Amino acid sequence: MRQRIIDNLPRAVDDSAALDPVRREQFLVYVMGPYRTFDVDALLPADADVETDAPSFATWDKESGEYAEDEVLRLLEETRDCLRERGFNAFLAIDVGISLDEMDAATQSIAFARASNATIFIAPQVGNNLGVGIEIGSVLEDLFSTADMEGPAAEATPPERTRRIMVATEPSVRSAMLGAVNTRWDASVRTFTDAADCCRLCAQFCTHIQNAELYGSLERRD
Repeated sequence: MRQRIIDNLPRAVDDSAALDPVRREQFLVYVMGPYRTFDVDALLPADADVETDAPSFATWDKESGEYAEDEVLRLLEETRDCLRERGFNAFLAIDVGISLDEMDAATQSIAFARASNATIFIAPQVGNNLGVGIEIGSVLEDLFSTADMEGPAAEATPPERTRRIMVATEPSVRSAMLGAVNTRWDASVRTFTDAADCCRLCAQFCTHIQNAELYGSLERRD
């Protein structure tokens, strides 16, 4: 998957423009956010009742949220572009262009996170219900589902790979899943105030991961 992502990014895909080459082509940064539609049926147990068991997703409520759907996508694109300007090979799922008929959105997120050096989930305030639960939860459980993670959060021992995950969120966002990111998985949760601040936080995180690969204990992905 790593090479498929690297090969696909320079090409234009549907409405996503071709991305310029970057200095650190092998340093992949997957930028996630609540901007894609899920196949909910595929993510629920076979015996689940879709009417009662399906999670709440972002309503994009202009009355209670700060952003509309297109504005969230623009924030993610701006973050991706600012990271690429700094040399990191950042991308969104839509940039890779894998058909949902081939791989559903949640499975894509898991595959992209596995392949990437760093994964960043940007969680702006988008309405009454922030749809972070299924996507980021499925990625974290897949990456970090080890024997040491079984049982209560207080007894869990997250593997070193948790260091590759960061959630960047606005201060107004409240989500039980965001609380679990830090409590259960010991992954990083940072807050941002605007697009420039989000870019700065993400760039700092990517630089930290890069240094940990080059000089620290994280295994290099290239």
